[in-house]
Amino acid sequence: MTRLSLILMLVVCMFMSAGIVIMAQDEEAAETPSVDAADAADAQEADMMGEGGTISGEVVDTTADRNPIAEVTVEITNVVSGETVEVKTDEDGRYEQAGLPAGRYQMRYSREGYGNRTSRTKVLSAGGEVSVPMKMSKKDNIISFFQKFGFVFYPLAICSVVALTFIIERLFTFVRSRSRIGTEQFIASIADSLRKENIMEAVSTCEEAGGPLANVLKAGLLRYSQAQIEERDITKEEIQEAIEEASLLEIPELERNLPVLGTVAVVSPLFGLLGTVTGMITAFTTIALEGTGDPQQLAGGISQALLTTAGGLTIAIPCLIFFQLFDSWVNRHMVEISQVSTEIVNQLIVGETNA
Repeated sequence: MTRLSLILMLVVCMFMSAGIVIMAQDEEAAETPSVDAADAADAQEADMMGEGGTISGEVVDTTADRNPIAEVTVEITNVVSGETVEVKTDEDGRYEQAGLPAGRYQMRYSREGYGNRTSRTKVLSAGGEVSVPMKMSKKDNIISFFQKFGFVFYPLAICSVVALTFIIERLFTFVRSRSRIGTEQFIASIADSLRKENIMEAVSTCEEAGGPLANVLKAGLLRYSQAQIEERDITKEEIQEAIEEASLLEIPELERNLPVLGTVAVVSPLFGLLGTVTGMITAFTTIALEGTGDPQQLAGGISQALLTTAGGLTIAIPCLIFFQLFDSWVNRHMVEISQVSTEIVNQLIVGETNA
């Protein structure tokens, strides 16, 4: 039940993260040319000619059908005077504003659910007409964003859930495995108990400290204590055997699920690359059938294909980082267990020989 709750929590976090990424997408905007003194002078001179001009255009979406977009707010701004006039598109996506003084104008297009667009500046002469068409694309929501991944979304989603689940699970495991007593203080306390030949005090210290190192040393101390109770001699090999048996229980627990993280780190970019390759095949098939008449549509298809590679790398990079981090922690625990256990065994054998 705990594992199921954790997986559900991670799925929610994944979709929330995707939503944040989508909301953070940059608004598409055309570069606005700077207005120098000569442009301003030309605009003022044209304005003095008197008769107003007309700015019109059509706003459509970026699909192949180029559907008109109604209720788009078009802000027509005179870049010299700063005066702004607002007009909305009709059902056919068209807008028109007459009676504008001559000058340089810039249009800003906005509608809820679509990315804002800004046109380049246009020069309107007295009594003249300027047509400024514009394309607007819908903003992605969570569903539409993941639909762009195609069939590759499902293996990538599974990889992301598995990676997040086991990363958090391993973090909890390593946090729980930390000793409640500092390593140096723990070793000093064990050594002091052995100098006083108080084996049970050393065992109690191990139980108080907890963690892989304490559990392994506890196994060796209990084997030594059992030999003392039975009033028989004990060899160094016998104590080491007890320590090794305890290590076989502790180390695999630390290494558990690490191979899964390593596999996800390798497989995720491959799934992303598979999605990119299939997307490129689709794009070039479109070129073969319909030609390159619409570069924007072709670029959009390639962009969507590359999303899968970005998704695979987004999963693989943190997965690989945590895999290396966890692996280094396991190696550190193994080295620490080996060094400390050897020191304690030697101290026990020396004490047994002196006795």
